[in-house]
Amino acid sequence: MNHIFLIGAGFTRAVYGQEALLTNEIMGRLSLGDFPDVQDLVIDGEQDIEQFITLLDLKCLRLREKSPSEARRYSEIRETIVSRMVNLFDYKRLNVTGIENHPLLAQFVRKLPNGTAILSLNYDCVLDQALWLRGRWTPNVGYGFRVSSREPGNDEQKDGIILLKLHGSCNFRNSTESDGESMKKYERYFKPEITNDIFPGVCSEINPRCSDLDTGPHVLVMSYVKKYHNGIMRLWRQAIDALADANRLTIIGCSLRDEDVFLRFPLYHFGMKEGVAKFQIDIVDKEEEDCRRIEEKVRGLVAWPEKQNIIHYEGLDHYIDSCAP
Repeated sequence: MNHIFLIGAGFTRAVYGQEALLTNEIMGRLSLGDFPDVQDLVIDGEQDIEQFITLLDLKCLRLREKSPSEARRYSEIRETIVSRMVNLFDYKRLNVTGIENHPLLAQFVRKLPNGTAILSLNYDCVLDQALWLRGRWTPNVGYGFRVSSREPGNDEQKDGIILLKLHGSCNFRNSTESDGESMKKYERYFKPEITNDIFPGVCSEINPRCSDLDTGPHVLVMSYVKKYHNGIMRLWRQAIDALADANRLTIIGCSLRDEDVFLRFPLYHFGMKEGVAKFQIDIVDKEEEDCRRIEEKVRGLVAWPEKQNIIHYEGLDHYIDSCAP
């Protein structure tokens, strides 16, 4: 059985604790009072991060032709806010220095089936670090592509686990490139940062953020107006293939929020595999009411809802205890 996982912010909260923020907790941590120019958008957004960023994106778009200088000013404000947002999830704040300190995370990683594809909507590197520390995955090929050919001891795919971070990651870095005359921002593809600070013992300094060419993290911001660069789209294509080939889908701590419009298309491919009479979907969330809400959304997204056997698990510990050893 080909098994695929979809994880959201609730997953990291479950395995790491209260320091891992949920989406509805982000607005209060951004110190938006520092930006008088966007206070009307803060009010209109009603403390919802997706609505606020969407309103800010739309304002930048409207001003682009009317007042380029004002558009640049708002874009700079946006970049600062996004930087603060990403810092809330960076490995310097959420860091798995010892997996024994996170027993639920250790159990989850240990029980992952070989050949699993994990679709992550999270920016943090908590699962990345745990997979590495357990020796089940390598960042050099585990993100769905080879990062460097200069790491001969780090090339194998370990247990065949692939981690597709569909909204980007704190360690996916934008960079600049030279066109022979000047340096320009390179946004089409990102470069994963693989260093000992993130992956202890990796003995590499690949794409370190201290480089002069680094221009910040490569993430899809929480907005209805998302810009999907080619590097991220490459991951979404792999996600579609994995969903179409899977018999079992496990959704953990992911509420399938409305702003993730593009997620609807890949999820439609689950259940398209020929010759399978029944597919299984596990929904793992805090309470039964949350599971029922997600099930209602899932049935409206997958290709053959009548073929889906859907099981609810209240809490990640409940799901892990139910898994085969």
